[in-house]
Amino acid sequence: MAQKYRDSIETMCRAQDIVIPDGFYRHAASRYAVIDYSAEQPRLVAKTWFNQRDLIYYLTRLADGRKLRVLDFKDRRELCLQGARLETGAAF
Repeated sequence: MAQKYRDSIETMCRAQDIVIPDGFYRHAASRYAVIDYSAEQPRLVAKTWFNQRDLIYYLTRLADGRKLRVLDFKDRRELCLQGARLETGAAF
């Protein structure tokens, strides 16, 4: 399953000219991925997440107000942080 997520994330990033950091390849990819649009060129966050609780922790405590896009590669939906939970958004 991890290879499927890695391939899907990599394909989308390459198609949209999103930078893939070397750290992305160091661990198995999981279902939730984050793209950082704060820099001049969009960049994939190297870590991916298996569960929403850990992802929410990252978004609320470590993201530092950056402009982020949260993607669920299992359901192929965007996610939006609303308070302390993730709401399902548009398909991608």
